[in-house]
Amino acid sequence: MPYTAFRAGGGMTDLTPDRVLPNYNGAPVKPDPEACPLRCHAVAFDDGETQGAIVSCDTTFVDRTLLLAIRDACARATGLPAAHVMLGATHSHAAPATCPSFLSGALPDPLYVDFFVEQIVTAVRQAWENLTPAVLVSGTCPAPGFEFNRRLLRPGGMAVMSGTSNADPSYPPAGPVDREMPFVAFETLCGHPIAFVTNYACHNNCVSEVYSGDLGGRIGDALRGALGAEIPTPFLEAPCGDVIWRPPEGGRLRGDALAREIGRAAAERLTPAYREGSRKPVARVTIRREVLEIPDRVWEESTFCRDDCRGDDEKARTFARRRYDPEEAAVKARGRTVCPVEIMGMSFGDTAIVTNPAKLFVTFGVEIRKRSPFAVTLVSELTNGYCGYVGTEQAFEEQGYETHRTVYTCRLAKDGGRRIAERSAAMLERLQDGQVEKGKGGP
Repeated sequence: MPYTAFRAGGGMTDLTPDRVLPNYNGAPVKPDPEACPLRCHAVAFDDGETQGAIVSCDTTFVDRTLLLAIRDACARATGLPAAHVMLGATHSHAAPATCPSFLSGALPDPLYVDFFVEQIVTAVRQAWENLTPAVLVSGTCPAPGFEFNRRLLRPGGMAVMSGTSNADPSYPPAGPVDREMPFVAFETLCGHPIAFVTNYACHNNCVSEVYSGDLGGRIGDALRGALGAEIPTPFLEAPCGDVIWRPPEGGRLRGDALAREIGRAAAERLTPAYREGSRKPVARVTIRREVLEIPDRVWEESTFCRDDCRGDDEKARTFARRRYDPEEAAVKARGRTVCPVEIMGMSFGDTAIVTNPAKLFVTFGVEIRKRSPFAVTLVSELTNGYCGYVGTEQAFEEQGYETHRTVYTCRLAKDGGRRIAERSAAMLERLQDGQVEKGKGGP
């Protein structure tokens, strides 16, 4: 293996509370020693000129205010440029709230947020202190096969969420799923794994009631078992705002048993692809970022869940009004607002990662990857902030849960997804041009 100046290091910490706390939706979640722990996974890197970190944390989402605080703390602890810290949320629903979500949801516990930030900084510091000469292995393999587009089209063309009282299983899905699963791994010059980054397009929410890293965490557990190495396994959720898991045909798997099965199936595809992949020196890392200001959808152009997309019985309708009436009143009172949307890109030779803070529909993720000039491209949603569900313009015509306006969880103008896709594709082209953003910090 030729000498390389590129260095990488990994770090991993536990984010699991020792007490009951509410999740983003206000539902109580409790510790369970048998569950998959909530974790922060970090990999830091340095090519001699450019330094940065890839971080994932088991939480539903991290808003921009908290992101900037975490970046600042990481920079002060390590000397890394704050703007070169990529922070992705794995979207586990079985985790405490760390920022506001629905107006009728839970507010974050400030003591837990302090602990959350401290543990992330510790993981990044570990990764930075563990830097060692490294090479990169990347590739794309088939997804595990559990993916299912949860938006079903009723007769008449209106969307309904699968599993609700008025969702006939015979209804066709409104969109596709992503059949590919890219990855990037870092390895020492002696062939020992340092960190393994996965990118899977499926809602990370099999488990409820107990704290859990869920299917993303179980993918990591299965990879560590297969590789025989206790390494960090950052899980970057690929765009899957409209895609959820489905048990095997005729199967009854639910909860952690299903998360374990998905993790095992993913590792069975990722492990041989990693072992058979070529080990590539990294001559240069390129990092670029930009913050778009995308208008939020105004009250006059919004719908507020009056389409029975979550069920048509009295319970479902009562729940919808309890949740969405306060959202409608707040949107109307606030008037016109905009949302900061950060697009970030990192490239390592022929491999790139491009990120967005949306719960983005899968169509956009597949498109971005297809338009990429790189051999391997990871598209990471819910990264460097949070701007809610972002669907296609066709989806807004079909309505459904993911399109209904709220203050936090679905806010961007109807062309927001197209803007994110176009800027993501342009970001990948800029990375390909090799324009390195050297030594710049800041938010």
